[in-house]
Amino acid sequence: MRDRTQFWLRKCRVYHVGGNMNYNDIYDSKFLDKFGEYKSKVSSIVLKDKYEIDVLAIAKTCNILVEYIFSEHSGWSINDDSSERRIVINKFEPEYRQRFTIAHEIGHIILNHQGKSYRTNNLEKYAGTISRMNEIAANNFAAELIMPEKLVKQSLRNSIDELGYSTSQRFSERELTKIITLSASQFNVSTQALYYRVDNLGLFVDE
Repeated sequence: MRDRTQFWLRKCRVYHVGGNMNYNDIYDSKFLDKFGEYKSKVSSIVLKDKYEIDVLAIAKTCNILVEYIFSEHSGWSINDDSSERRIVINKFEPEYRQRFTIAHEIGHIILNHQGKSYRTNNLEKYAGTISRMNEIAANNFAAELIMPEKLVKQSLRNSIDELGYSTSQRFSERELTKIITLSASQFNVSTQALYYRVDNLGLFVDE
């Protein structure tokens, strides 16, 4: 049975992604401002992969220790005045999930969420209003960090070309899934994570 919903790629400015780029070229100044005293150093990190953001390099630049252990949670971070800023990651989870968790926990620390913050599927951990708000803020930060808008737009267009589609055509749900899945592999993120990011950016219009 054919998909009934079809999508257009919204017309938008596309940025050339090439060699000798650093993070200052792919993030806007408002986002980089969130890094405070680390803004200059984060801005100067070189984009070594065409699309994959080096979350470990960002953590190191921000003086955040990252370690891998066995855990029932995806990970957590510690940010208080009495200890070293630290992120702990479940070493048995897939790399793409570890990467998002690191980005998420960097968000907690950079946004100055105090104490111990978990990333977990256990919703009871987020029982309080402030905890839930912090989780939303950290998720938004992580999405912007690991899937920068400029790179997402370029990747989608490249995936469309690679799959033999046209940016001017209508896409079925199946075709859209293929496009996002291919781009997700380039960012080393889950297809679901990129779906949410693309939707929040409003890059496709359904009819």
